[in-house]
Amino acid sequence: MKNDQLLRLNFDGWPLPDAYLLELGRVCALWATLESFLNTCIGKLAGFNDLFDPKAFILVTHSSFPQRLDMLAALCEQLLNEFPNLKGYGAVVQQLRQAQKLRNDYMHYGMALNPELGKVQMAKGTARGSVKVGVETVTVADLRRATVAIHEANLALYKLVLSRTIEPIWSRK
Repeated sequence: MKNDQLLRLNFDGWPLPDAYLLELGRVCALWATLESFLNTCIGKLAGFNDLFDPKAFILVTHSSFPQRLDMLAALCEQLLNEFPNLKGYGAVVQQLRQAQKLRNDYMHYGMALNPELGKVQMAKGTARGSVKVGVETVTVADLRRATVAIHEANLALYKLVLSRTIEPIWSRK
């Protein structure tokens, strides 16, 4: 199919109401930025100062997010005496973990509009130790909560590693 044909297709409200899709897209875009920046921070803390040095990329890029958080924490702990600005690393790592949990909730489970209730619902389940399944209603505010958590975690990481405070997007003038 050609681009002009694709652009004429009407995807309004599919597979979810557009307001949900907008927020899911925001979660994805912010998450990709956070992961990329975390990788850069790990590389910088590990002593790779050239942003184009492929060694840090090679060592980090295929690690899971929890492994990267462990790397970040270990590097901060080791460098704390030399760089006292890293003293709050534990809280930042926790903030990153919480952002990941919220992101995972919406990226790992399918959502659908329940036509009988007129609400978007998500079937969730885990099988860690025991099986737990359920259906939750998801609101646009829930998705925005994840967006806010991801953005704030990214800003906290920025402040931790680069010692620069940046206001959240909604507070900027």
